[in-house]
Amino acid sequence: MSRPRESARVRQWRGKWYLIYTDFSRTPPIERRLSCDALKARSSAARIALVKEYRTNEKLDGVEMMRRGGRLNYDCLVKDATEMFRKNVTSRVETRRANAKSRSGLSEAAGATLLFTLTKFEAWLDSEGLADLTTGNLDGRVLGRFFDHLAEVKTKHGNKEIFRSTATLNKHRRNLRTCLNFLADLRPPLFPDGAIFKKSLKASPSTHQGPSAFSPRELAAFLRAALDREEPGRKVKVLRLKAGHRERFEQTNVAVASTPVSRLFLLLSLTGMRLGEALGLRWDDVDLERGRITIHAQKTGRTRMLPLIGAPEGEIAPGLLALLRKWRLQAGESAFVLPHYGLPAPLFPKSAWQLTNDEAGKRRIGPQMLRQNFASYAASIGIPAAVAALWQGHAANVAERYYRAQVLDRSAGASIQDAMGLAEFLPRIEAPAKADSSKQA
Repeated sequence: MSRPRESARVRQWRGKWYLIYTDFSRTPPIERRLSCDALKARSSAARIALVKEYRTNEKLDGVEMMRRGGRLNYDCLVKDATEMFRKNVTSRVETRRANAKSRSGLSEAAGATLLFTLTKFEAWLDSEGLADLTTGNLDGRVLGRFFDHLAEVKTKHGNKEIFRSTATLNKHRRNLRTCLNFLADLRPPLFPDGAIFKKSLKASPSTHQGPSAFSPRELAAFLRAALDREEPGRKVKVLRLKAGHRERFEQTNVAVASTPVSRLFLLLSLTGMRLGEALGLRWDDVDLERGRITIHAQKTGRTRMLPLIGAPEGEIAPGLLALLRKWRLQAGESAFVLPHYGLPAPLFPKSAWQLTNDEAGKRRIGPQMLRQNFASYAASIGIPAAVAALWQGHAANVAERYYRAQVLDRSAGASIQDAMGLAEFLPRIEAPAKADSSKQA
């Protein structure tokens, strides 16, 4: 008669404590031994908790093994499992690239952000000596240590080093949760119980300040700074070290962004489009006769119509329509509405946008914040939130909760462009910005 299998327990050997447990991922199950120090169980209380946890896992694993006829895969390396997810993400991105109209697969941006988090996690496992960690030993404590690491270590934001915000950490949690959910569906099972990750992957309360509505003065300051930076004869201050001495002088600015900040800012402000939608807007989608723009949403895959003039709910931007007609004559054979000197397509001028924010000296303005600003100003001239949401491509409740802010200061006028105080700037943006394609700012 065989000896009954013992439950998980700890034993001391040569001055060190070890956890002894049954590994049901092998057929037949085998007994394994792990150092309590390696499992971070250095106190008596920690070892007692460890034994309770592994005894519970043994019961669950035993039942699962009987139900599946001995098919478990708990000894799979975590890095091997994440590699399976990496291949799945890459394959889904290729599917979307091959047939974007099907809406199958993943967008380039979604795939990139998932793989970015995955790379961070794998690098952290290596740095912590956990390269040999198996899926059966992966638990919430390990994930918690990873997110603590992300919170404690600074990251690069442009030329600055900053701590990650709550929103950024929650984004990494969502990405890793997507990975673990994919792995939990694989057979044979990789994890004893996927619920053990739930607490560590729960989003932290955010300190989000809510939507923003910029005053006409703030919008004008940003646009004025953008136009000044794009002046062909603009002088810039230069500091250089020569012969051991610091030397300051002025020179003509020859570096201009391929996609002018002024034009991109104006398009985002007066249409409420997403950044990718504005950069990808083509002349084929602009009806210059009736003043309508057809927007193909990259995020939702839906198509919507934005009337610059003639909407019964209120006027948006008749001045922008007049400006678009002039831009069309300047564009020549270019398929895109925004310029892209020397580049195959318009590209977000990140550095130039940041420098414009610095020179404007007001609150920081970002592309997504201009979507919130559009919804807020639409409400200020009496356009219903449901209509503004329809124009921007999201639900009315989303517009009310996440986009609309109170406009306390606005200019006189019946259109959105007048309320924002941007009408006076339109003549200054008629002429094309002169850019040197070899030097981008």
